[in-house]
Amino acid sequence: MLTTRFSLTPLAMAVALVTSSFTGAVIAQEADTGNAEIFSPSALEEVVVVGRLQSVAASLVDERLELPYSADFLGFEAISRAGDSDVGSALRRVTGVTLIDNKFIYIRGLGERYSNVTVNGAAVPSPDLARSVIPLDLFPASIVESLKVQKSWGPDLPANFGGGAIDIRTRNVPSGPVAAISIGTGFNSESDDGLSYPDSGSSALPGALRSAISRYQGDLSQTNIYDVENDSGNAVTREQAEGIQRDLILSLNRNVAISQGSLDRDRDIKVDLGNAWDVADELVLGASISGAYDEDYRNKNQTKRSIGSPETNFAEVERTVHEERTTLAFVLGAEYAQDHSVQLSHYNIQNDSDEARITTSFSNDNPVVDNSPDRNYATRMEERELVLSQIKGSHRLGNFAPLTALEMLSLDWFYSDAEATTDIPNATSFIGSLDRNTAEPTPYISKSSSSGQFEFLSLKDSVESWGGKFSLPVDLSGRELNLSGGWWNSDKTREYYGYTANVGTLSTVGTPASVFSDGSIANPANSFDISMGSGFGNESYVAAQKIGAVFGEVDFRVSEEWRLTAGARWEEYQQAVLPVNLLDFTGVFNQQLINALKDPKQTFAVQNDDIYSSIALTYSGVDLLAANEFQLRFSVSETVVRPDLRELADVAYIDPELSVRVFGNPRLKSTEVRNYDLRSEFYYDGGDNFTVSLFYKDLQLPIEQVEGAGSDDDTVLRYINGDSGEVYGIEFEGLKTLPAGLFMSGNVTLSDSEITITTNNEVTNTDRRLTGHSKYVVNASLGYDSPNEQHSASLLYNVSGERIFFAGTSGNDDAFEQPFGSLDLIYNYYPTEHISVKVKLGNLLNAKREFEQKNSSGQNVVILEQEVGTSFGLDLSWKY
Repeated sequence: MLTTRFSLTPLAMAVALVTSSFTGAVIAQEADTGNAEIFSPSALEEVVVVGRLQSVAASLVDERLELPYSADFLGFEAISRAGDSDVGSALRRVTGVTLIDNKFIYIRGLGERYSNVTVNGAAVPSPDLARSVIPLDLFPASIVESLKVQKSWGPDLPANFGGGAIDIRTRNVPSGPVAAISIGTGFNSESDDGLSYPDSGSSALPGALRSAISRYQGDLSQTNIYDVENDSGNAVTREQAEGIQRDLILSLNRNVAISQGSLDRDRDIKVDLGNAWDVADELVLGASISGAYDEDYRNKNQTKRSIGSPETNFAEVERTVHEERTTLAFVLGAEYAQDHSVQLSHYNIQNDSDEARITTSFSNDNPVVDNSPDRNYATRMEERELVLSQIKGSHRLGNFAPLTALEMLSLDWFYSDAEATTDIPNATSFIGSLDRNTAEPTPYISKSSSSGQFEFLSLKDSVESWGGKFSLPVDLSGRELNLSGGWWNSDKTREYYGYTANVGTLSTVGTPASVFSDGSIANPANSFDISMGSGFGNESYVAAQKIGAVFGEVDFRVSEEWRLTAGARWEEYQQAVLPVNLLDFTGVFNQQLINALKDPKQTFAVQNDDIYSSIALTYSGVDLLAANEFQLRFSVSETVVRPDLRELADVAYIDPELSVRVFGNPRLKSTEVRNYDLRSEFYYDGGDNFTVSLFYKDLQLPIEQVEGAGSDDDTVLRYINGDSGEVYGIEFEGLKTLPAGLFMSGNVTLSDSEITITTNNEVTNTDRRLTGHSKYVVNASLGYDSPNEQHSASLLYNVSGERIFFAGTSGNDDAFEQPFGSLDLIYNYYPTEHISVKVKLGNLLNAKREFEQKNSSGQNVVILEQEVGTSFGLDLSWKY
């Protein structure tokens, strides 16, 4: 956790902003000019998975048919069969869904900011440093009951809706005794040997350095230390001031010597226990506890090339990431007379990532012919944690109803309290070179004021969410009318604090381990210096967000075939995002911020409310295309997509997945979306089904990620609003039973998009596809179940067309991520009713991630490629 002092309390100010009338007078009143401290900071059902995939799909057909809006569902049996370990991996099987960075979901070609994610209907915080949308790899598949992806909007969903809404529905209490244990191992073809560095435990911002930042007001130069100490009555010499500075450098954890060696195999273990008890007449109690742990090592080596001169400006990146994931889940529930149920759930999910990286590069200033490449070293520990507590209830009046007409009145409600934190206790980077012209290559550390950088980051994202929905079916002369309505609220605060300590030196021969060793730093003959700041502007910000909504809906069965659904949602949205300068001890930055907030045109805080509506028409019948049942549904809705908190923050940050720098834009505006959806569904005997969907989305002021100004060999990204955009396409999905225990399932999405940008003269293509959009997405699987139910297998293929990674500027074309075709094979063997063995082969085609961009000369350049490798996994499970 980070502790600092500065002359404003930004979190309190942000909260005040979103709860006030947003007038300059109120803002001025909330400013605190005094110093203030800121402390930054279920069980498995008793099921043996041997049934065919069509039976799994059939278990969710009823809900899909009942819902008046287009939605796709994925049950835990299908997730288990596909061998997906987390929610992100599972969702890439859903029609029109693309998984990006193994974390974020693009639905119908729209980026993650256009998708809304809830857990059991509640808003949840995000531990991701680069986005405030939650990374879906954080949720293990072991806690999931089902996944719901709604693609046409209804008023019971948050109005922040573009591509779709994802609801992660966690496991309920078991209906009987459950005991299960699973252990597994595995490896990756590209991850036999890799990089590592000493594990020295926590190395957060040292207390000595934290105190020095306050005492010397952010200026750690020898001259300032000398002046401050002498002005305070502590007579020190220049040499003593230098000694104080060296002690500050010694307080940093420099035990980051990167070495090459063999990597451990993957390993995982899962345990589930639970039971249900009849404690009284019609009263049942249930409880479960589950835990999971897994870890793996992956080489994510990259090759980077400059768009301007790829033959002379390029870099080879050796990169190894070690991940550890731990999950603990506890569920307690009670049910009375099947009319009333209450469930309390608690989840603690931790995901730690440790990365070591060595980058070897050439540039125009350091050409290949000199044979002395630049050589940079970096380490990064990222600790993510999500603590989520929820209580939910479902009630039907039944016999307690005062009137017969109210017997079917039902109420569902929830309350959720969650906190996500991310700490980077010490991310280091060192710049240097490697002279290959000697008998033994000689490493150097560059002579610079920032030869070594030590970065300390802390994020705390807290969300309190609550809501409820009532529903009352009414019989109107044999025609069913369902009246429903409810409320939904979310209060969110986010604190993001970062310090960067720069250590400069003139003593350069050697690696970081030798140049920055204790002996080298303590030696007065060697020159060292320390300063604070990243050089890229503000690193910190605070934010607060409040959403309050009420909604209502009328669902009327006009006839046996026709159904009309209409509803509206009133939603009030308040948000403030304030940059923070942790090194401002003069008050100048804070006073400038206060003055800016008084401006009527200020963009730091917004408050608005609006009404969003939808209408859906459904036709149900039989015998069309020989189907036992078919549905045709059409819906129209108006929604909004608001900028991500991080996109609005006037700060610079590093996207950790691809190591590119990103700048926020406080002038971003919300995107207004009009959604049209037409879907036809056909259901046959044995679970066979077929669906065709058409969709169209009209966007005003869509948010785009574009290339920003940076050095020739450093990609920099930023965000802007386009003028208008549209997305349209067609989706096919289905499942077909074949002879000999075989069956096929899959989906295909064909779509296109267009965005117009006329207000930004730097963008090369003012008319093009939307950033992140793929023209096609294909998911296909071939499955087999043996007649004796002892063997099952699935061959799974997933691919999406090229998508724009970022929009090109200054004559350079847009950068495209190339298609990544993933072919996986999963085999399950059930020797007994209780024991199963699973074998999974991932990325059999050994595909790589590749990004291409055409430069102003028309040359197509692979600006980035990253290894993925083929993975092998083996799991042994026992279930009671």
